[in-house]
Order: sequence, then structure tokens, then C-alpha cells
Amino acid sequence: MVDTRGMVGGVLIVCALAIAGCTSGDNEITLDNARKAATAAGASPSTCPIPFDVSAALPGGPAAQPGKVEVQASKTTTPATDPLAAQRDQGMTGLDAVAGVSFDCEYDVNGKTVRTWLVVTPGPVSINLMAPQIAGDSGMAVAQLSDFVANPPSPGEVKLTPGGEVAVGRVHVDGDGDASLFVNPDGVVTGDALNTTTVALLKQIRL
Repeated sequence: MVDTRGMVGGVLIVCALAIAGCTSGDNEITLDNARKAATAAGASPSTCPIPFDVSAALPGGPAAQPGKVEVQASKTTTPATDPLAAQRDQGMTGLDAVAGVSFDCEYDVNGKTVRTWLVVTPGPVSINLMAPQIAGDSGMAVAQLSDFVANPPSPGEVKLTPGGEVAVGRVHVDGDGDASLFVNPDGVVTGDALNTTTVALLKQIRL
């Protein structure tokens, strides 16, 4: 699992420099419930706070064993007026700067690691926080990443990276807020099968 504490810390600055202006299933969640779940779970809970059934979501229903879990919640519920300046001048992490929460859960499937990562934010920047991870896992060039992040999927829908190896789904949020689900199945599924798997995982989200 990638250290998301370090990753989200510089992501908004990365977006500003490389993307030139970061902008922004079927089940609805709320920002407040997401924060409550993250706070109640703590940083390293024994199980994922999101009730994913990865085995049911994957074709053929292979056994999926829970793995490492990391949960983060921003120290404040109010986004910084200028998130970039808050990181640069105040040393805030990216997650703190946008007042978001993060649920990062891994599952072992036949010796491979399926990663699910849900990010919930007050503003439309959940996919932006994922930008470095999307690029790193997919090998996308800056121009491709810019287009991918600037054109996120609609709530309840999924977007695959050009190689079909990584997926991002948009989550319906009841009221204010934005949420995205990142899925890297480590090659267990790709392409259309990954799209179907991610749609199934979106439907399992309960907060």
C-alpha cells in the first residue's frame, strides 16, 4: 500500500503545476457520515469501514482476504480558503487542506493485492487527490492525466485509465460533497471486467 499520508500532502501543488487548474455507485453517502466513520475507525482499523465484498464484485467470485487498512480524516471540517497556499505556507497535507476523509483498503486475491480507495471531500476535488496515484499506477503521461482528472465520471459511473488496468468510480453524495473510488486490482481483472467490478463495488458502499 502506498503511503497516502505523504501522497496527499503534495497533490494539490502537483495538480496546480502539472494539470493547470484541478477541477473537478448508485448508493448515496453523506460527507458527515463519512467523517464519522473515519473518526470511529481510527487510523489502522482491523477491517475496512466500507463493507466491500470484493469476492462478490469480481467475476467468478474468487476468495478475497482482507489486508491492510488505512483511514485518514482531516483535522478540520472546513477547507482552506486557498488549499495550495495552506500546504505551501502552513505545511498542511492535501487532505487537511481540502477537509477530506480517506478509506484505503486492500484485499488479497490469489496472491495479488486488490486495492480500493475511497476519498470524500466537501468540494469537487476527490479525484484530484488521487491524481499522483492514478498516474503512478497507470503510467499515464501528464497530458493524459490532465484530461482524465478534468473529466471525471458522473456519479454512479466508472472511468478506466487508457490501459484498462485502473478504475475510478464516482460516488453519489447526498447533499454537499464529492466522493471517488479508486480501484487497482493488480491485474486480477482489466478492461470491461474491471469496469463491471468497480460498478459493483460502488453499489456496496454504505456510510
